[in-house]
Amino acid sequence: MTGNRNWVFAASLLVAAGLVLGACSTPTAAPPTEAPTALPTEIPAATDTPPAPGPTAMPEVGVPVIETPASGDPAAVANYNTYIYGGPGKDYVVYGAFLGGASAKVTGVSQDGSWWVVSIPPAPNGMGWVEGLWVTVFGTEGVPVVAAPPVPPTTDMVPPGPGDPQATALVNTYVRTGPGATYPAYGIAPAGVTGRVIGKSEDGTYWVVRLDPQKVGAGYGWVGASTVQASNVDTVPVIQAPPPPQQVAPSPPAGGAPSATAFEYVNVRSGAGTCYAVYGVGAPGATAEIAAVSSDGQWWQIKIPTSFSPEGLGWVSSSYVVALNADSVPVIQAEACPEVPVPPPAEYACSLVSQTPADHTTLSPETVFEITWVVMNTGNEAWTDAVLQFIMSGAGGALHTGPDSIDIPDGVGAGDTYDATVPAFVPADAGAYGDLWQILSGDTAVCEFWVIIDVAE
Repeated sequence: MTGNRNWVFAASLLVAAGLVLGACSTPTAAPPTEAPTALPTEIPAATDTPPAPGPTAMPEVGVPVIETPASGDPAAVANYNTYIYGGPGKDYVVYGAFLGGASAKVTGVSQDGSWWVVSIPPAPNGMGWVEGLWVTVFGTEGVPVVAAPPVPPTTDMVPPGPGDPQATALVNTYVRTGPGATYPAYGIAPAGVTGRVIGKSEDGTYWVVRLDPQKVGAGYGWVGASTVQASNVDTVPVIQAPPPPQQVAPSPPAGGAPSATAFEYVNVRSGAGTCYAVYGVGAPGATAEIAAVSSDGQWWQIKIPTSFSPEGLGWVSSSYVVALNADSVPVIQAEACPEVPVPPPAEYACSLVSQTPADHTTLSPETVFEITWVVMNTGNEAWTDAVLQFIMSGAGGALHTGPDSIDIPDGVGAGDTYDATVPAFVPADAGAYGDLWQILSGDTAVCEFWVIIDVAE
């Protein structure tokens, strides 16, 4: 699994993790040269075609902001056009191109010496990785060895039907919970994979793609327009961005305690799965104490303030954090996400246009209010025998006070919007509360959506 604790932040997160893991020696697989007083005036000629097994062509995916090395800094000069990755391997996300002849400040090296860490400030932790085969390095004798982050999971985009709006990943690209780098990622869409497009961001820089709701509860995510090739998208609707993620701020763990440190923006959820409600987001470099691990090893339970969770606990994906001292933490049997039928994407689909009140709106205890989701039918068929169905509560408990199933009038056709409104009541106790609802057309699940409300002291 699309849907901001006093976290300990350090730009050198993974550098520190590498030192903790005990790898401090200078690698031998890519020996550095003597540090020059300035970058060489003659660099290897740039070419679009490195020797095999390098890439023979590079899609135009943009060049990230790269920190230029100062005189005497450890540096890498690209011998050929290559990519900057999110980790030391080609299964990681691609941050952009590193063009032949360009130079970058080197801040670390992989444990096997075959990849170099370069400074790219726009990356969540300020680090990108370039393969040593395609660069020449200078003055790198003292750079630290950096532990490789986990490889993010693959996110399954729902394939388009013939003639559907669609987008094909040009490179490995993140599928995020919103249109921006500060929104956490569900995972990576690998290069060459095509998904159905159901909308676009207000500024046109992100496409909204359909995701398998059995794996990602929201049923959709956002991909950067510069990293995909889109077609048949002229009439897709504009989708309102979800509210910016709220950061969660726990107390730093004691020395030697089991801990999880984020290397990307990571959702803190109410359960061990992407179908569960999001309390907030941990920023890159943020650290929390680990309380337990899920039985499948894919999720860490961490300690967070009771203002976010009544029990003071939340869950983060192991794919976006580096864990330390966690070998003996308790194991918790994770509850499976509710099964959600996958709707035929060419017939039944909807997207969330707006929500009132927005997630994490703070309301006074014992307030009567209404929740309204404005949803658009982005499929090709009108909804018939449709209902708005309550699925489950999250966070501290449910909010709605009316029935669990509300009939939707027939006639919500393709491109039409529907205001889904439910009565609700704010509990007396402070904390976070949430509902997950779904639209069904007959027996077919069309889409689902959460609301999370914070209750003031």
